[in-house]
Parts: sequence; structure tokens; C-alpha cells
Amino acid sequence: MAGMFPTMVSDPDDRNRRFSGEVGPQWPRSLRIGYYLALAAAVLMLVIGFVSLANGVPDRLPDTWMIEGADEDLVERFASNLRILAWSNIILGLVLSGAASYFSRGSKTARRVAGIVTACAVFVNLAGFFVGVAGWASIAVVVALVFALFFAFRPDANAFVDTRSGDVWKGVK
Repeated sequence: MAGMFPTMVSDPDDRNRRFSGEVGPQWPRSLRIGYYLALAAAVLMLVIGFVSLANGVPDRLPDTWMIEGADEDLVERFASNLRILAWSNIILGLVLSGAASYFSRGSKTARRVAGIVTACAVFVNLAGFFVGVAGWASIAVVVALVFALFFAFRPDANAFVDTRSGDVWKGVK
């Protein structure tokens, strides 16, 4: 049984430690799940970006339901935040889908780029949600991206990438 408290000594029964099985020629299931989640999040990000640009600023802003007429400064700030969210989602969605396409080859660089893009996309979508320019679909993007990274960096996926990329730590237990 794996220990309850983390130590420097790895327990062979702990599934969250270094992968000790054989790496096959096929990419592991966890990396495949991470790939599909990353693609689903990228598609949702593209849809959010394009729909936000197409719809533009609504007639009644979400934060101005008590105000008779919103001043031009508030409308301009809302429109600016909406454009930032939309273009960020479009650009980050395209980069994420391009990086995820290299997961099956075991590319370290692709996983690093996907991690950086995921961090940026999580920030942008959470900020857009809390500012009020994005809806619940942005939270769905955040959840999909977090789980995509979780699966893309599992021990069996790490072993596959290390084997394909020629890791110097290969064989260290």
C-alpha cells in the first residue's frame, strides 16, 4: 500500500510515481484521452471566439440591469474585453490544436506548448467569466483543458514521451 505522506522513497505500488511498465509502439490511452480533450477544448474555444465576434456587444449589458442607459465608456470597455476574449480564444485554440496533433509522436515540445497555451487559456476564460463577457461555456473550456493536461502528463504518457524523445533520465527509478 502506498504511503499516506509523500516521501523521497517511491513505493512500487504507488500508481502516481514513475511508470515502470513496458512502453509499446502505440501511444498510451491516457495521452489519447488528453489529445481528445485538448481538441474538444480547442473547438469550443474557436466557437466561443467566433460567436463572440459575430454577436458583438449586446443591447443590454449584464452589469447594467439597474442602469437606465449605460454610458459610452462602459460599453467601450465591455466591447474591448469581449474582443480580447474572442481573439485570445481563437489564437490559443489554433495553437492548442496544432500542438495536440504532435501528441501521438511523443513530442516533448508539443506537450510544453500545450501546457503554456492551457495556462493562458485558463486565465483568459476565467477572467472573461468573472468580468462578465463570457458565459458558462468558458468554464467548460477550463475544465476540459485541466483534464486534458492531467491525462497528457500521466506516468505512462511521460514514459512514452521519454522513450520517443530520448530522455536522459530513462531507466532511473
